[in-house]
Amino acid sequence: MNISKIIIGALAFSQLSMGLALADAPSIAAIVKPSKGYVWRLDTKNKLQLPRNYRADDTNRMSGSAQPSILELSSLVQELSTKDIKPKQIILVDLRQESHGFLNGQAVSWYGDNNWANVGKADVVIRKDETDRLTKTLDQETSYYKLDKKKKPHFKGKEKVQVALTEQQAATLFGMGYARFASTDHIWPDPEEVDAFLQWQKDLPEDAWLHFHCQAGKGRTTSYMIMRDIWLNGQKDSLETICARQQALGGVDVLHMTHKEAWRQTIDDNKVYRLKQFYTYVKGLQQGTISGTWTEYIRQNP
Repeated sequence: MNISKIIIGALAFSQLSMGLALADAPSIAAIVKPSKGYVWRLDTKNKLQLPRNYRADDTNRMSGSAQPSILELSSLVQELSTKDIKPKQIILVDLRQESHGFLNGQAVSWYGDNNWANVGKADVVIRKDETDRLTKTLDQETSYYKLDKKKKPHFKGKEKVQVALTEQQAATLFGMGYARFASTDHIWPDPEEVDAFLQWQKDLPEDAWLHFHCQAGKGRTTSYMIMRDIWLNGQKDSLETICARQQALGGVDVLHMTHKEAWRQTIDDNKVYRLKQFYTYVKGLQQGTISGTWTEYIRQNP
């Protein structure tokens, strides 16, 4: 047997294996672009019921849902009171990057295609845009739109706005805490948002109850609930166990998402790649084998 061929083959396989192991995350830079906002999207009608896609993780003291309306926030507070959780213990964790708020109690958002009207904007810029847009609706006839299955807006009606609130103002009215991590829809959160979230949740009171929400209560909400679960349980539970737990509660199956559209599949592949990295990062950070921020970690491990 030719020993040199065996050695060359082994080296080639080793290099191939290393290349696969060190391959960069699927790039989404060419996909995720700002889109101009153009209509008020009616996210949730103001009804006295629990928010759509509501679920509770009692063990980890958190819950998640779609965007609640004002009356749905009231129902949420009532539901959590059955678990002996007081409003002052609840922190409303707002994951929406898109400008949004409440008009006459209804939950609305300023819609651009793919919910990407605020992509690339700083948090302070988003909050100012949000406040300005909500304020301009006061005493004005305002039109609302709903999206069809192809994500195209259709006129649903209009009404004169008498009350306009930001989500932080609404949380204050109910006596809840409020935190915002303005994350782009569909994708894994930007490094800065992940770092801000990790730092923030380290010092939470032990009796805090976190209620996460995005627009639909699926993508971003599941991602952040998984991140919180990893932080609390990653040393004893596998990533598969954690993801399965959050899926069983009502979240999406983050590790096994498939789409017919190539751009959505690339985004989901990137999300899975980053999620696996995040699990490794948090375990190492807590064990002391990894130091530095998440931003630094993925810069070194792209």
